[in-house]
Amino acid sequence: MKDRPSLFSLDVVWKHGQQSELSADPQLFALLEALRETQKLTAAATRAGLHYRQAWGLITLWSEALGRPLALKERGKGTSLTQFGERLLDARRRAEEQLAPHLANAARDIDEALAQFTAAPRKTISMVASHDLLLMELRNLLHARAGSKLDIQIAGSLAAVTSLSKSRCDLAGFHLPEGDLGKAAIREFRPWLRPRTHQLIHFVRRTQGFIVADGNPLNIRSTSDIVKTKARFINRQRGSGTQIAFDLMLQRDGIDKKRIVGYANEEYTHAAVASTVASGGADVGLGIETAAHKLKIGFVPMFSENYFLLLRRDALAREDIQSILTTIRSKAFRETGRALSGYDVSRSGDFETLDEFIS
Repeated sequence: MKDRPSLFSLDVVWKHGQQSELSADPQLFALLEALRETQKLTAAATRAGLHYRQAWGLITLWSEALGRPLALKERGKGTSLTQFGERLLDARRRAEEQLAPHLANAARDIDEALAQFTAAPRKTISMVASHDLLLMELRNLLHARAGSKLDIQIAGSLAAVTSLSKSRCDLAGFHLPEGDLGKAAIREFRPWLRPRTHQLIHFVRRTQGFIVADGNPLNIRSTSDIVKTKARFINRQRGSGTQIAFDLMLQRDGIDKKRIVGYANEEYTHAAVASTVASGGADVGLGIETAAHKLKIGFVPMFSENYFLLLRRDALAREDIQSILTTIRSKAFRETGRALSGYDVSRSGDFETLDEFIS
């Protein structure tokens, strides 16, 4: 079964603040990325599909518009990005990670609004889920193996479970810490869980901890260290499983959230938290290990947690839902999971008893 391709994909256009008619061509960022890697303008221009003169002209145009050089030529050393050019690329990456879930959701809404004027769409598995990198890999594997389309709307864990309970989606993805933190966190979810109606499936076990700069320069090992060092914290959005877990850590350690510098600063994904720390926008955030590993920055493990999928029991008879279970239990999925640091896929696809889970 092949899914109908989306009518639109959405992207962000960068425009100069004072010269609104001046838009940053995507080739500018492609050129800067290539220059960061090669430090040779000739090689970078080729990668970006530009001639040498076009490439330097593009850099010169935007350097003049922004009032600061983006790149610097040095005799015998090639061409390298300036500190400002590096910061521009980091800011763009962070913006893309922040906006990607919202743009995907907006594109989906456009498709739905125009569906009645186009060919009848094939059945799509709708999912509301907390952000997870392996979940995105599942979506790609599912499409490649079964041709099924998994439409993922990123939301907090609590919002995901609530959406399923109100029949607003086919699947919910949420996570809870193991141990005492999990026992405390389950209280938030219990009102929305229906043991006779819902089925719980183990998706993955993963490690959460403090994402810090490379080498952990502030030596942050606990919540009290965040307060003691006055480290700038970057939080996840309210209602996310990670934000709930952090609040419970503060309660356990007797720390008022008002003492956390930056507590109100929120991001919607683990990748965005890691990117904020990597770019110097914050000193520490709570997130999954693989997000820190991908950016080669520091990570201090705090607890293990389990990520679950929740669905109605009667949906298990659906062919498309069975294709998800088959994919999760596949060798390809397990190999993908093992390649990500901080992930354990040994129980992926196992059914869990909701009564025991709640108790």
